[in-house]
Amino acid sequence: MNRFLGLVLLGFFAVGCGHVAAVRPVPKGALQPELSFGGPMAEVGGLGSVPLPLSTLGARYGIAEKFDLSAHVHLTSLAFGVAGLDVGSTYLALPEQGAIPALSVGGRLYGFTDVDFLGGPRAYLEVSGSASYLLKELVQPYLSTSVLVQFAGGLPLVSVAGGAELILGNFGVTLEARWYAPYANSRYMVVDWWSMGNLGAVGFIGGLRYRFGGEQ
Repeated sequence: MNRFLGLVLLGFFAVGCGHVAAVRPVPKGALQPELSFGGPMAEVGGLGSVPLPLSTLGARYGIAEKFDLSAHVHLTSLAFGVAGLDVGSTYLALPEQGAIPALSVGGRLYGFTDVDFLGGPRAYLEVSGSASYLLKELVQPYLSTSVLVQFAGGLPLVSVAGGAELILGNFGVTLEARWYAPYANSRYMVVDWWSMGNLGAVGFIGGLRYRFGGEQ
């Protein structure tokens, strides 16, 4: 049972669960530890509708004015015998200009393996894009989409999201709604996911971050 649940968790980590969108790169010279938690909503016997409690912990570092690097470990999957790590980056392709939102692109390389190494490693590449506004240096609403390539085979997986970050000085709090695989029929899936029109799975992710150094 643990191995089965681990594989379920792995599948949804791979389409971005446990991460809020990396909307803009952190400033040059800034270090930003961050924690994300949440996932697709599912009907669980005795508990009702609950989000899959996925979580990641890591940091981002600004290596240039418009470019950062990141690394995260996946915490929840460890309880089910699956170790996970991702590394990635975000690039600010277009700064915000009046009514034109800031546009960013990014990528993450995921690696997962059973902690006993019996199942072999699994790797995924995620490419994402986002559009965002910064309102009065306090709230940053955004829209984001991502496409995941499965190196083991299979069609690319897509998710779309919308959210906002509340900025309180160096501290930030993000809440995001995400629609996983919006083209997939979820009517007959093993897990009873929340969906829209019996397509994909809908969930919520929260994020906390604190920024050291760099421009605020």
